[in-house]
Amino acid sequence: MEHLYKQYLSESKDIRVEKGIVLIADMSGYTKFVTSICIEAGRYITRELLSVILQANQMGMDISEIEGDAILFYKFVQKPSVGTIVRQYEAMLNSFNAKLKEIETVIGHTLNLSLKLIAHYGTFSEYTIGTFKKLYGEPIIKTHALLKWCKEQYLCSTDQLSCTTTGTSTTTGKGK
Repeated sequence: MEHLYKQYLSESKDIRVEKGIVLIADMSGYTKFVTSICIEAGRYITRELLSVILQANQMGMDISEIEGDAILFYKFVQKPSVGTIVRQYEAMLNSFNAKLKEIETVIGHTLNLSLKLIAHYGTFSEYTIGTFKKLYGEPIIKTHALLKWCKEQYLCSTDQLSCTTTGTSTTTGKGK
């Protein structure tokens, strides 16, 4: 027990706790897509779509995780303007839609995928387990929870950033 306490004390002085932005780019329609396409083609298409989202990262955010159809971006930074978040979403959405259209043209049918972006701002921390950097804090939990709100293409941010919607869904983020 004493060993754990000493380890905690030695690590606690190096903990980085800062304000920053957390963004999750997530594909809507992904579950149906995965269950309706062969694994080889699905893997290729998923990689292509996630790659263009990564390349459209105009804010220079770090990547915490890529899981299935979603990318968790973050950056320790002063609160960005709503316009900055909207421009980031538009860049990712335009890249995503262009690649999706290219793929759909090649395969000859519509894949019914769209892109949503969840944005939240607040205080969180980063820690390392092996070679992985993980995030800890309320903004991470809140951002993940907001993914459940809508199935359509949209941008949703919490009150900490202000709320903006686009596309076919009207979504409000209520951060407390």
